[in-house]
Amino acid sequence: MSARTGHRDGWRARRIGGAAVLLCVILLPAAARADEEEGRVSIHGRVIDETGAGVAGQVVRLLKSRTYLKVGGLRSLDQSVEDVRATTDALGFFEIGSRRDPAFPYSYLRFYDPKTFDAVQYRLPEDREISKKVRSGRPVQVLVSLRFQPDWPKVKTLLDTYAPGSQVGQVLRSLGLPSSRAPEGPGRELWTYEKAGVAYLVEGSKVIETRTLPGGARSAAAPPGKDEPAPAVRVDTP
Repeated sequence: MSARTGHRDGWRARRIGGAAVLLCVILLPAAARADEEEGRVSIHGRVIDETGAGVAGQVVRLLKSRTYLKVGGLRSLDQSVEDVRATTDALGFFEIGSRRDPAFPYSYLRFYDPKTFDAVQYRLPEDREISKKVRSGRPVQVLVSLRFQPDWPKVKTLLDTYAPGSQVGQVLRSLGLPSSRAPEGPGRELWTYEKAGVAYLVEGSKVIETRTLPGGARSAAAPPGKDEPAPAVRVDTP
């Protein structure tokens, strides 16, 4: 073999080797990204009301849960953990990205935060289980419709009679319709909210007196029911 032939073969080998290295440089990040994306779950959806309009500013929470055996005993316990949350945009759309967690086999969406949910206008929405789709890694798409409270039309009619931001309007938006309304002097009414344990003396659009009812708020002493669940708490270990 001549020197020229040997030189040509060596150059060809170096070229092939360089191309292989370059190909690895290109493919390795792509493979790493594929592995990274494989464990992620994409959740898209929209929250609307009964009219079909999007509900803006509604909290959507992804929760994961599991059942485990308590150490030192034979009693099983359920553990729910909030993984991530999102807030709907002006048209009611939301998007959540999360990573699958094999330690928590069950996943579901909760469409409210107890601290901010507008219970005067809407009924509490039910949770939506998405465990199978999360485990399979498939994208999740949901459409949730919030139902109006039965007395919301009456509340809305009353609100329209008061100036925006008025004291009485704020009471209506936070507590809804009063349990009873009774005249108390010229141009004055006593609005009683038995569950909240409070009454307001109303004159026009102003609250001129606040009274605490005997026994206080009824709901404070009552245990949380199905429509009033305790917020999920993040727990690192069982």
